[in-house]
Amino acid sequence: MRISRTAWGAIALAFVVSTASAQESPPPATEPPKADANVPGVGISEEAKRHFAAGVALLQDPEGEKVEEAYREFRTAYDLSGSPKILGNMGFCAMRLERDGEAIEAYTRYLRDVPDIEPDERAQIVRDVQTLSVGVARLTLEVNKPGARVLDVRIPVRGERVTNTYGPVDGKLDIGVRPGHHVITVKLADHEDAVWEVDAFAASRDKHTFVLKERVTASPIMAAPEARATHAGPWIVVGIGGAMMVASAVTGIVALGKTSDIADRCPGDVCPRSFDLESERSSAKTFVRATDVLLIGGALVTLGGLGWLLLSNGSEKEPPRAARALLGGKVEF
Repeated sequence: MRISRTAWGAIALAFVVSTASAQESPPPATEPPKADANVPGVGISEEAKRHFAAGVALLQDPEGEKVEEAYREFRTAYDLSGSPKILGNMGFCAMRLERDGEAIEAYTRYLRDVPDIEPDERAQIVRDVQTLSVGVARLTLEVNKPGARVLDVRIPVRGERVTNTYGPVDGKLDIGVRPGHHVITVKLADHEDAVWEVDAFAASRDKHTFVLKERVTASPIMAAPEARATHAGPWIVVGIGGAMMVASAVTGIVALGKTSDIADRCPGDVCPRSFDLESERSSAKTFVRATDVLLIGGALVTLGGLGWLLLSNGSEKEPPRAARALLGGKVEF
């Protein structure tokens, strides 16, 4: 049904009044009900009437026609009622939205299933169908996963982009679109978008298969676990050095004791005959040398252990090469 701008109010009113009258006074069983040329047939539900009236109101919106919303309301009314007279409204909206394949289908069924269309309206719709059929570009879209939605954006040379959404798609979708450059995007939750660009020409047929892939969530790169550095070696060395210094203290005390004993037993270097001065001096010198060796050696060993400990602590602050590579650092060989 094609609706002119001046006839929208009359159509909406006639639809409500004639349907209500038909329900209040049903025609005799021997006579088939006469359908008004401007309204859906008898027996349409209240819900379908509400959607039909909403579609008319959207096309008459003072702020501008809302064709996409009206088309949705008319489709719902048709799904609820099955009235072929709503197909004219659907064809009109689909043509305005550049859903040319759906416009051709709706108008063709409207011309076939509604016999009492006014001659002028029928002639105009026939011309529209012929024009659409010559120029429509047919696209066959195959999607490897069910439930996806298709977003078709036609990008004209001048003017605003024209966007239409289809779906959910279960395997394959056949659409008829206006010729031009189209960017078609298939979307599915938790999957990466699949995009196809095509220059659609009049009367052309194109086919494309979309392969949707699950979206991979990038996990943060973790640094390789560092081996816990052990300080046992440095501390052992420090311990050995400390032990040597303690031993030097002991030998030093012994050396001092021997030296003091010699001084006490041999005043003025005069010793008793029973006292072996040379032997005692030799023993004292041995302990003195041992003290020097242990003290100096222990100090060196202790310093070496402390240096080792400091160096090992400094190396812990720098991650190993594998970890630096994971963190994006430069590794030199």
